[in-house]
Amino acid sequence: MLSTEQMRKLSLLSDTVLYPEAVAFIGRLVREERCSPLPTSQVMGLLNVAYASRYTELHEFVKHQRDRNWPESRSDIKLFYTELEKFLTAMQKRRLRDEFHLVEGAPNTSGGRQEVDELMASLAHDFIQHLVAENSVLAATQADEKAKERANRRR
Repeated sequence: MLSTEQMRKLSLLSDTVLYPEAVAFIGRLVREERCSPLPTSQVMGLLNVAYASRYTELHEFVKHQRDRNWPESRSDIKLFYTELEKFLTAMQKRRLRDEFHLVEGAPNTSGGRQEVDELMASLAHDFIQHLVAENSVLAATQADEKAKERANRRR
């Protein structure tokens, strides 16, 4: 069970760190890597796993999606999960303890591993929630731009 102080820090991190990082993450993929926003089926699957699972299960889902044999037309999805897996792994290995200062217990004990799993589940859930919201904004923006292009071609 997470302490009140950890829960307070998680809430603050969600708003001040994870939200801007999620916006930058998906924005970089869409703008710089020229990826399409994540399709609704992937968004729903990712959200369902993030809400219902322990962190280890979420991480396994992300790795599974990354390692799937995606057709060339869906390579954006593979890139998304590749980058998400890197982000989550870095968060767990370096940022959880050294930057966020959230881990209170000894990480090599069963209680410490459970604490890390709970913390990562909460951080990943918030990050994914922000990511999905920004993905929806970018998808709607792209749909509007395409509709305007079609309208302009008809004129």
